[in-house]
Amino acid sequence: MNRVTALKPGEIIPLTFDYIFTAIFNKQENIKILENFLSCYLEIPLKEIRGKITILSRNLELENKRVANKQVDLIVDLKGEKINIELSNKINLGIINRNIVYACSIHARQLEYGKDSYNKINRTIQINLNNTRTNEELKETYYLRNKKGKVLSEKFQIDMIDMELGKKLCYTNSETKLARWCRVFTSKTEEEFKEALGDGLMEEEAREKLVEEVNQYSMDDDVIALYSAYTREELERNTIIEDANEMVENVKRELSLELEKSKKEIEKSKKESIKQSKIEIAKKLKNNGIDIHIIEDVTGLTKKQIQTL
Repeated sequence: MNRVTALKPGEIIPLTFDYIFTAIFNKQENIKILENFLSCYLEIPLKEIRGKITILSRNLELENKRVANKQVDLIVDLKGEKINIELSNKINLGIINRNIVYACSIHARQLEYGKDSYNKINRTIQINLNNTRTNEELKETYYLRNKKGKVLSEKFQIDMIDMELGKKLCYTNSETKLARWCRVFTSKTEEEFKEALGDGLMEEEAREKLVEEVNQYSMDDDVIALYSAYTREELERNTIIEDANEMVENVKRELSLELEKSKKEIEKSKKESIKQSKIEIAKKLKNNGIDIHIIEDVTGLTKKQIQTL
């Protein structure tokens, strides 16, 4: 298969592509982009976090050797709090459990940052940017709770962001800055990307830098080849899933028809069995000289049916 090294006119590689997201948001020279996003997300004035964000190593150094080389998408320190951002283009129980392990590992390492007491541990927040439908609401926050809903600790927080829903909210009265960010992340054309950024979402310098970075990567032959291979694999994977789902539905339909057929056959057999039992009872009653009207009442057979026995 030929190596694709060019996009269609006006097309860009979206920020939901893992390579682009990591390359842009994990770059120290792009820290203002990250500051603008977190200011919006955490609803903190930009001046309060300006210069206070540190991008940390993504290596988890877990004891479990099977995941020792895994890297999270982004970890930052904001005034002692640890913020982990995970981008997912598909979501399932395995991915959710993996991200929980990442968040727990980051939270467990809080003491490594100079704390001498568990009481001094700061909050850990994991932000899951899900490029698929996952929530009933744009943002859902999870804490450690008991069955009655009582929160055990708010120092460990996991947020699930439904970017598909956020993108849809951009065209309604429910539009928020977070919804606009969802559209920024998912935009696949330069026109939609710039429209989503609009005015008031970011500082002008940070906005121009983000546009510059996205355009630069969208013109890089190697990155385009990676993205094209990824989208082709994703298309093939989705096609396989759709085919499998269609096959399952066909099997379910066939089983349903067979079940219905079996039910009808059973019902028919049951009716014939009951009818035969009535006939046997009628025979015995008739042979014992029981009045034909009584036999009619007992068996439900007609007078003509009984006379022919």
